[in-house]
Amino acid sequence: MDLLRNIGEIGLGVLFGAGAIFNATYTRTHGEDFYGSFADGAWLVPARRAIEKVVIPNATLVTSLLVLFGAAVAIMILSRGDLVRPGLLAGGCFALVAAAPSSPGGTVANVALAALPSFSLSPVE
Repeated sequence: MDLLRNIGEIGLGVLFGAGAIFNATYTRTHGEDFYGSFADGAWLVPARRAIEKVVIPNATLVTSLLVLFGAAVAIMILSRGDLVRPGLLAGGCFALVAAAPSSPGGTVANVALAALPSFSLSPVE
């Protein structure tokens, strides 16, 4: 069970690292298009409006914060030390927050992603 747990945790760390790289390389220069696609697909009207009124006008700042957050979570998880659990918790909370402005399919995927760290957060037997 420990092997599967470690593989899953490392996979999540790599996922957040890849997200940080994507945001640093693509979203940083295509923020309006990237966040606009979230606004267009969001099924919750308040989330759509928040993206349009807050996120898109501040795309550079939001992207910078996403890059820093994703990199921090990846480092915490991939450190394989005492920061793994807080990193998993932060990543799971992020996925729950990301579910709100997502499309219906994206919401399901983000909720599932948020549930994954809970398997690692439970005590080891």
